[in-house]
Amino acid sequence: MEKRMTLKDRIKKGGGSEITICIAYIALCAIFSILSPNFLSGKNFINIGIYSAIMGITAAATTLVLICGCIDISVGAIMGLTGMSSAMMLKAGVPIFATILIAVLIGALVGVINGLLVSKGKIVPMIATMATMSITRGIAYLTNGGISIVVSNKQFTWLGRGYMGPVPFILVVMAVVYVVMFYVSKYTAYGRKLYATGSNQRAGYLAGINTDRVILSVYVINGLFAGVSGILMAAQSGAGLPTAGDGYEMTIISACVLGGTSINGGKGNVWGTLVGVLLLTSISNGLTMLGISSFWQQIIKGAILLAAVLIDAWRGGSYKKV
Repeated sequence: MEKRMTLKDRIKKGGGSEITICIAYIALCAIFSILSPNFLSGKNFINIGIYSAIMGITAAATTLVLICGCIDISVGAIMGLTGMSSAMMLKAGVPIFATILIAVLIGALVGVINGLLVSKGKIVPMIATMATMSITRGIAYLTNGGISIVVSNKQFTWLGRGYMGPVPFILVVMAVVYVVMFYVSKYTAYGRKLYATGSNQRAGYLAGINTDRVILSVYVINGLFAGVSGILMAAQSGAGLPTAGDGYEMTIISACVLGGTSINGGKGNVWGTLVGVLLLTSISNGLTMLGISSFWQQIIKGAILLAAVLIDAWRGGSYKKV
């Protein structure tokens, strides 16, 4: 008779991560609702959704990067660069469609560079993307001498502030992204190649998978979606900011790991990441409503990242006795 798995066993295997984080999110909402009655208001939850969307869109793609056994810490810098590029082009009179297309392509281009450095250059992903993060952020500052650019184009700002009926447009974009990413990762041959590459790159290669191409593709997708997030961030704030997205990369990775995606590759899903994003955004929102200093919030976010990595190591069996 097959032994029934306990919740602890499911968590260690990775299959119960979504359940665990959902329970944690419900408990968190209950605590904040007691401490601050306005936390459960419909308006506040819409605000949480809006602020989750920018990070969440990139996090969906970053999940694929982690599943593939890689990491990308350049996404925040890409957001800053694409936001500044969008603002500059709009100020110069470039049509909005061309502006968005070029900005997204800039993000994808950085993704191509990351992918080539890792897949062909065989540079450690952390080092490769740390270098491109620094370069990309520097270019974002150089575009306008480190000065932000105000965006007055109403069509553009609608992308970040507009509504489709009662639903913010930015939430619609995030929902579409997660449905597509879930389908791609779960029900396509490409998705199976991602998991195979992340589980054992050498074995995947011997099985006929072009692992270099898979790795390159996830970085391109990640760069593209970071570009989209950068555009939406500029549209939401009404300005291109060279500092936009600063620190987002660590929060995004935290959300992915909290949602059950392993930083060692081969495990994870986008729905867990979505709940992880909502959890972290809700924590920031709740702490702000309680008047907690932003400095303390930085400490708390760092502790959450550390806890997420420790949980991932525990799930992966790193603490097993030899």
